Amino acid sequence: MNLSKSQTVVITLNYNQNQYTLDCIKSLLESNYSNFSIYLIDNGSTQANFEELQNNLPENPKLKLIRINENVGYVGGVNHGIQLAQQNGTDYFLIMNNDTIIESDAISALVNTAQSHKNNVIVSGKVYNYDEKDTLQTIGNAKSTKGPLDFPAYVKNRREKDIGQYDQEMEMGMLDDIFWLIPKLVFDKVGYYSDYFFLYGEQNDYALRAVKANVKLIYTPKAKLWHKEGATTAEGVKESPKIIYWRTFASLKLSVLHLNENESKTFYYNLVIIRTIKKLILIFRGKSSFQVLYAQFLAIKHFNYWKKILYKDNGYNPFN
Repeated sequence: MNLSKSQTVVITLNYNQNQYTLDCIKSLLESNYSNFSIYLIDNGSTQANFEELQNNLPENPKLKLIRINENVGYVGGVNHGIQLAQQNGTDYFLIMNNDTIIESDAISALVNTAQSHKNNVIVSGKVYNYDEKDTLQTIGNAKSTKGPLDFPAYVKNRREKDIGQYDQEMEMGMLDDIFWLIPKLVFDKVGYYSDYFFLYGEQNDYALRAVKANVKLIYTPKAKLWHKEGATTAEGVKESPKIIYWRTFASLKLSVLHLNENESKTFYYNLVIIRTIKKLILIFRGKSSFQVLYAQFLAIKHFNYWKKILYKDNGYNPFN
């Protein structure tokens, strides 16, 4: 497949974050890759925010603004974009967060890497911190060594100075869809994001489904992007009850969907016992709160109901 002729559709979502989105779109339009379109999905922003976004977007034939009247979640928004891209025909889907700035040659690097692996891959690259531009946030995770669903991060503490230590292409055990390229060949095998997820866990599920279909997860150091972590939920506070609820619920769902029965039971009891003990220690040290522990308890309770019928996640979070 000729690189210059390969059509790529970039899919990114906006939800009341106009400035981040405008900066992201500006960086995309400066890309040196010629054959791409941007599907900007406004995922149920307020009418005022949507109109402001609409009025401030640059006029460019590569850019399509698509409005969804209600927030259908990250999964719903991305799937809507993929569906439209499918209808119009494309070779690659580039999924990326809106609170990012992408380097001008990143799309070319992602497509090049995919083609070097005959497109049977999902590809991501270097993710730097938005506020400290020479430090890495993530490049992906190693293959599991300690147990199921354990994927140790290469980048330490999500803030590691880039001195060339990750300048070799690598196969990963897990990638984050902060930005990743999905060739149509892979989409035809794996399909859409699972609506068992709303926010959190969706990329883990997708990557694990891809690996089961003999797709490789590849990191290339040649594709670079800068990301403001956690901008969409709880202002990035990782120990907020809202985030603890979503992450706990998502990890338990992943255990049911991707582990055998014994592994899933072990994962469940380890989470219930070990994480509860860890939370209690943090509470007694004044580094957490009982509300966070309560969020974990509710997530476990709701998971036990979810696993009986495997219902679509509508985004309910008791701490919204």
